[in-house]
Amino acid sequence: MNLFKLCLLTCVVSSTAQAAPNIGWTPGLGGDISLLTGYTKTSSQFNTDNDVTTDLNKSGDSESKFIASPLGTISYTSDQADKQIYFGTSRSDVALGRFHVELGYRQRLPEKGMLSISYVPGLMSSSTWEDPLAVNQKREETDSKIKGLRLQYDRILGSNFSIELSGGKLDIEDEKSGQQQFTPEDQALLKREGNILFSQLSYFKPINRDQILRSAISYTRLNADGGAMANDTYGAELGVIQRLPSSSLALTLSYDIAEFDETNPVFDQRQKDNRWGVFLAYEYRKPFGWENWGLVSLAGYNESNSNINFYDEDSLLISAGINYKF
Repeated sequence: MNLFKLCLLTCVVSSTAQAAPNIGWTPGLGGDISLLTGYTKTSSQFNTDNDVTTDLNKSGDSESKFIASPLGTISYTSDQADKQIYFGTSRSDVALGRFHVELGYRQRLPEKGMLSISYVPGLMSSSTWEDPLAVNQKREETDSKIKGLRLQYDRILGSNFSIELSGGKLDIEDEKSGQQQFTPEDQALLKREGNILFSQLSYFKPINRDQILRSAISYTRLNADGGAMANDTYGAELGVIQRLPSSSLALTLSYDIAEFDETNPVFDQRQKDNRWGVFLAYEYRKPFGWENWGLVSLAGYNESNSNINFYDEDSLLISAGINYKF
């Protein structure tokens, strides 16, 4: 299961140029209101539309959906424009293809960057299976969510380096993996709940006044209750942020390797996943001369290839919408 898909529909679409550093703040109350419509297609054994699986040795069937949702974020900035409280999804996270709702506080440090601390309350849950390994019978749905804390230091000591440390917990309301047909010892190895640690070091490289390159390396530890589900993930990202006369875009490429701790008792081998993705965010500012409005679009594709076919996944997102900033 890809943990970073859990809050897909909680994203807030806004200017992709906000992924760049040194963007000014306006004192007082501000925010964004967006209406996003789109299409998603996923292939996974964890798709909750496919409630019966007949074979654990194959990847999941495809599921397609159309989505439509009003979205938003709100912030309050101090009179000195150096402190900010916010609730919603970070503009830079959206531009880089990350989706989660958070409540946080930011503090600018003169000539030394910006510190942010935030709480991810897990307001939006994702559907998964109580026992995804049940065969030839209807699988029952349950809710999954992540709660945690984030600490970010952007432009460390005024440099182009930034760091993030995040910790949290993955909760599954009714975890019953393997209970339909496996022993209690095997069931203990298959438990998916656990603590998560994420760390990332990133670097911005301005090419010119309108173009910025971004690179990053990351490490994620899922210390799941079941040893066969616990894993270490090593990742890398490369992206470009491009400002155009009346628009902006951000393109991000990513690659991860996930290595699991113990042998999966169902498949008699230790799981290893290779994951890659591409994400594009685009905004056209002031359509028809409308102040504070923007036309926005997101498109992304992710694929996870596992040595165990059951855990193969791929997903496609194409969306468009309109955004109002105040």
